Amino acid sequence: MTHRLRAWLKRTPLFPVLRLLNDLRVGGDARQIALLTLLRPRGLFQPSGTTQTNRYPDIFAQVKAQLGDQPGLRLLSFGCSTGEEVFTLADLFPTASIRGIDIAAARIRACRARWRRAGSPPRLEFIRAGSTEQEASGHYDAVFAMAVFRHGALGSAPPVCQPLFDPVAAERALTDLARLLKPGGLLALRHANLRFSDLSIAAAFEPVYLCPPLPKIVTPIYGVDGRLRPGLTGDDGLYRKKRV
Repeated sequence: MTHRLRAWLKRTPLFPVLRLLNDLRVGGDARQIALLTLLRPRGLFQPSGTTQTNRYPDIFAQVKAQLGDQPGLRLLSFGCSTGEEVFTLADLFPTASIRGIDIAAARIRACRARWRRAGSPPRLEFIRAGSTEQEASGHYDAVFAMAVFRHGALGSAPPVCQPLFDPVAAERALTDLARLLKPGGLLALRHANLRFSDLSIAAAFEPVYLCPPLPKIVTPIYGVDGRLRPGLTGDDGLYRKKRV
């Protein structure tokens, strides 16, 4: 396909449909993203599954400093994609029980395949789910939601984030994540399209570590009303659930 033809196609109203069909044909994670975008299952925020080993070393180090190697730790990776985060945490916390949850069946299959190659360690578990509604309250010492509460297509900062991203659903999901934490437990957030401090649940937490901004990554911030909040930066980082 010539450069001129490609440029013309991008200007046509049919381009999103053509790109979707092509991604379905290509397969791999492009197909998974296309399926999620097309089906929009309940609980979907970020269709992309981009991940890598030790992707957030600053936050992981902060959690390690707070929790140490105490026995019996339970960690949750919400939106675990293909499992790199879970396996990174498994190396950092060699005795912790770690559960990975993701909305995409193909990604969970990839997690379980890697888990089997690693000898099926019983302290690691992978679940396909679009929410944490079935999880027990006060069960986890730390919950990670990294690049989950965002949508990559909001990089151009449109004035409203719907229908790509539903901030009300995001607040509801974050409130449920808070429910899962023990008193004193840690909630880790990164690259969210809303500020944790704007949510009602934030009053139950205290900040432990706030991430410095990354100049090459554009993360526009929206209010719970879905409107862009120009000039604001996120307050991603690590938050501790207050002890009552």
